[in-house]
Amino acid sequence: VCADILMRPSCAPGWFYYMSNCYGYFRKLRSWSEAEFECQSYGNGAHLASLQSTDEAITVAKYITGYQRNQPVWIGLHDPEKRQQWQWIDGAFYIYKSWAGASEHGNKYCAEMSSKN
Repeated sequence: VCADILMRPSCAPGWFYYMSNCYGYFRKLRSWSEAEFECQSYGNGAHLASLQSTDEAITVAKYITGYQRNQPVWIGLHDPEKRQQWQWIDGAFYIYKSWAGASEHGNKYCAEMSSKN
């Protein structure tokens, strides 16, 4: 999910506006880095979404279900140093706990969001 910071409620076609941000969904599967690069290509300070509240996370999850319900999507939370020091793509640190339990594929350093959770 890509978030584009705007000062006015004017979003690209197919995107939605919520709390001073525009959110878009990309159908093509990408790695976390590829998804972040795609977001940045839109300009206007666009990055993968940094979800700052429960309401924002719920709103984005509802938006995702309009496109699909099975595949998680990348969000802007990652551990760039691979030291369990999670931070949002905007640089804000986050005390991360695995909401869905332990990873079945070993250590992970990028966060995803599912509309099912």
